[in-house]
Amino acid sequence: MSKKLTLTLLGSVVISAIAVVPSASGADHISLHYMNFEEYDDKINAADNILSIEKNFGLNWTLNAELGYDSVSGASPSWGPTTPVSSNVERIDRALQTRKAQAKTDAVIRAGYDPYRSGYAIQRYELEDTRYSGSLNLTYRDTLRNEWSLGINYSQEDDYQSKGINAQALIYADSSKNRSYTFAGSLLFDNTLAFQKYSEFKNIQQWESVFKGEAEVGLSQVFTPHFYATATLYGGYKGGYLSNHYLTVLREVDINNNAIIENDEIFLGQDTRPDARLFGGFSVRGFYYLNNYLSVQPSYKFFMDDWGIVAHQMGAKVNINITSWLSIIPGYTWYNQQGANFYRDVNASNNAFSESGYASSDFRLGDFSANGYELGISLKVAKKWRINALSAYYEQSNGYANQWWILGATYEF
Repeated sequence: MSKKLTLTLLGSVVISAIAVVPSASGADHISLHYMNFEEYDDKINAADNILSIEKNFGLNWTLNAELGYDSVSGASPSWGPTTPVSSNVERIDRALQTRKAQAKTDAVIRAGYDPYRSGYAIQRYELEDTRYSGSLNLTYRDTLRNEWSLGINYSQEDDYQSKGINAQALIYADSSKNRSYTFAGSLLFDNTLAFQKYSEFKNIQQWESVFKGEAEVGLSQVFTPHFYATATLYGGYKGGYLSNHYLTVLREVDINNNAIIENDEIFLGQDTRPDARLFGGFSVRGFYYLNNYLSVQPSYKFFMDDWGIVAHQMGAKVNINITSWLSIIPGYTWYNQQGANFYRDVNASNNAFSESGYASSDFRLGDFSANGYELGISLKVAKKWRINALSAYYEQSNGYANQWWILGATYEF
């Protein structure tokens, strides 16, 4: 798993988990949450710490602030050579062969050539990094109690920077507030330190820009005192450097120009994706309150993009109020994905790509189904104190699996 994907997942998982447990609506509070994330097969271990504060100024203004500190360590699996270099002469020869391959393609050829096709294997490359993040969000409520929000966010890693702005409007259809409309949008301006073409016996790294813009329109409807639902349409665009420079692929490069790929004409290539991506979909979620002790939240989400990915996600969470101070929230999610049209499995018989064109063996872009299980607990230990915990397990049909747990506390003031 790449470092960038891991750190991104950390933040989204913690935010999702915090949303699972009951919160004090309208009350000023401060929260601290810690998450531990672990991939199976000893790949990646990560930790996330989030401090968040919500402060109301009268009835019309609310300020949310959040600070985060993430760390990741472990090994990222990627293609690499296994045949030992026997001498300095051979080391130079491998470098010259790599230079020839780079001269024949616009794709990035990476250092690490193996003269034998069978010598390439998925290996673990050690990594370690930290991320610092922060966000601010200000919400204003007008005389009709419609909500207008504006937010900014920033995060910094050794090799990735992100700056963003977002806005949202929640507008009620009438004074009964049984129906509301949501309009939201966000912009991200990122930079990533990516490997460049092979030159002077190495791949240097340079900053590349990444842009993401997303918009959504939502409808919330109260049907009965015990049931309401939301529906959301969303879409967006990503542009710039969208490849994962931590991952490699195998490329066939005919360096001797005989129209035949020889055993020694397989090279390490950079994971290469289109520099633009259009995506969109919709989601629906229901909230059904059976009684004071039990409520159910079923959900469905559809996603598609112009890379060929089509995905469906269905799930449900059940909120069980054991007592006035203890709740448990079990949940299940099923996911199915049709992969990108430029993806090839590393275990496939034809796992090598041609010398040019898009290429990725990132299993997150492949065909798979997945199951996720989680159990959350919310415990009110005092009038102003609440402890939240969550444990989750996720597995894909391609063999990937991870688990994480979260522990946090909230204090109302």
